[in-house]
Amino acid sequence: MKQNLVKAIKFLMYATFFVPLLVLPMSFIFPFIVPKILLFRSLVTVMIGCYILLLLINWQEFKPKFSLLNLALATFLVSFAISTFVGVDPYHSFWDNHERMLGLFTIFHYVAYYFICSSVFKNWTDWNKALKVFLLAGSVAMFIGVIQHFKVGLLLNQDISRVASTLGNSIYVGGYGLFLIFVSFLLFIKEQNKTWKWLEVGAGFLALLGMFFSGTRGSILGLVAGMGVALLGYIIVLRDFPKTRKILVGVAVAGVAVISVLYAFRQTSFVQNIPAVGRTLNTSLEGIKNSPRWIAWEVAIESWKEKPVFGWGPNNFFYAFNKNYQSRSLQFGYGETWFDNAHNIIMNTLAVQGAFGLASYLLIFFAAIFTLVWARRKQILDLHIAVIGISFLVAHLVQNVTVFENPTSYLYFMFWLAMVGSLSLKREELVVNGTKNNGKAGNISLNKTIGSGAMVTTSLLVLLSIFIFEIQPARANMKTLDALKYLTNQPAQGIEAMKSALAFNSPHIDDIRSDITRTVGQVLNSENNKLNKDQRMEILKIGIEAMQANVILHPYDIRNYLTLSQLGQAGYSITNDPSYIELYGDNLEIALSYSPKRQQIIYNLANFYLQIGKTDDAVKLLKQTIDDDPKVSEGYWRLAYLYRLLGKMPQAIEVLNLAEKNGVVFKPEEQSVIQQILAPEVSGGKQTIK
Repeated sequence: MKQNLVKAIKFLMYATFFVPLLVLPMSFIFPFIVPKILLFRSLVTVMIGCYILLLLINWQEFKPKFSLLNLALATFLVSFAISTFVGVDPYHSFWDNHERMLGLFTIFHYVAYYFICSSVFKNWTDWNKALKVFLLAGSVAMFIGVIQHFKVGLLLNQDISRVASTLGNSIYVGGYGLFLIFVSFLLFIKEQNKTWKWLEVGAGFLALLGMFFSGTRGSILGLVAGMGVALLGYIIVLRDFPKTRKILVGVAVAGVAVISVLYAFRQTSFVQNIPAVGRTLNTSLEGIKNSPRWIAWEVAIESWKEKPVFGWGPNNFFYAFNKNYQSRSLQFGYGETWFDNAHNIIMNTLAVQGAFGLASYLLIFFAAIFTLVWARRKQILDLHIAVIGISFLVAHLVQNVTVFENPTSYLYFMFWLAMVGSLSLKREELVVNGTKNNGKAGNISLNKTIGSGAMVTTSLLVLLSIFIFEIQPARANMKTLDALKYLTNQPAQGIEAMKSALAFNSPHIDDIRSDITRTVGQVLNSENNKLNKDQRMEILKIGIEAMQANVILHPYDIRNYLTLSQLGQAGYSITNDPSYIELYGDNLEIALSYSPKRQQIIYNLANFYLQIGKTDDAVKLLKQTIDDDPKVSEGYWRLAYLYRLLGKMPQAIEVLNLAEKNGVVFKPEEQSVIQQILAPEVSGGKQTIK
């Protein structure tokens, strides 16, 4: 029984390596994330069931051993849990949304994955096989990425300059490729079979191509840092091999020289056209400071000061960003005004988990590196595993300074940590049935017999857990996708589909409500929706009720209020009922209270005040946007347009002159509005700002 359970866990672990390849675009919303997470959690849940039975059979052999690394992972999970329940939105921190799905519930599965793998896999033979299977699965993902570089549209990827493979995000591909490079190098350097050596070289080259074609600067920086640490590590440990050390020093000097030459010629077309390298070398500190990410980092620091110990809660950076929103974000376009992550693991963790959370995350790296150094000094660990193990950890941390953990990175990160913890452990030889293999006395570790009751109970709990937390959310997600398709193409038939999706039980019901209601707003605003008044009113009512339920669940999420305000507009256009205008305005005012500097809300609220005759308030709001950031052009033409509508042309001209004085350049589409403002007569129509 024990051996069968061990084999089952190993098989399930191998299966997790292929999870990153799963993409179901025709069945799921966020098809690159949702099916992966649901499958991974299902596999880990079965692993947990098998592991529980192993502990019942032989607790002494399979229990997690006390170690600094195990303590670090447990501390990180505790930190994540505390920040979840003391944060601004515990529900969101616990489940997260469909786009990320990295709430506490999922993180628990990753940490459980680490403890199970590090407890069941005992030696290099086990890990060597696992590494090869992981490299095989990863090579498939890298191969698809390479094909995407030459074929537009494959797996929804439209940018051949930055491939996304089966992961749906070029950043994820870069990090995955970085991991596979270190895996292939470790296997190659320890491999005895020549055929396997060539295969590992090929896989490493494929991973390198995938990483470069992803165009991810963080991965390039991580690779350089990891290679530097590897060279330094080998130079230190190979004291008895002076010739080899000299060669390594030469390689290090040559590497520095190559990087220096590339940097010196970074503005040439040759260097700029090298995938990822050109982007990395042409990145300057000044350029970073003048970017949306720098703003997000500043917001992260400001937000951390408000909640310094435990932060705003995991996955709640969105709330912190809204509260401390900087008006200059709009200089980069509306797409850069919504951040749910700081795109920097240090800054993001500091904001959402506070100082305790950041310390617990960094402790993982410290503990793993310390463990490898200690194990090498105690002659427990092979020098290659120690050096390359440390090198990847440094590479991973460096690349995360510009990105964040994702479902795939957590998979290979926890796998690598489990390997480090397992191989660095000084194992005492256990005695089975009272005797060692050599017949000498030792610590007795008896295998116990487990009854059918324990097996049946464990199996039922595993199946029930998978059904409730994985199968049901999968069905809900698919029902939601069907509802969205119907609402978009056959809105009349979509009414029943949306009712069915909203009635389906799922932990992600908030996402379902949001996705459906946003589509409802689009349908109602479409002139070709082919719905009669009763049908429009029915889906409007469903949408409003769904959003009001979300407001109760997430009272600080301004997206809910913005959606309700849009539904209020739609309701008024259908019925001319003033109560819908109140719904429109009231929700905008609430949203503004949670994000006082966000221009998108202010512009809409100014439009509302104009509609109800509060023109002074509208003028005051638009002036505020100009004062907040004189470089954003939209505030000028909106205020000038408002003055034009009010018949105050001198003030309108004054605003446009101020824009010119401040060096504001209007976009082509804004120029047409300027021409309308300066036209001799105001055209008829509703008194609203476009």
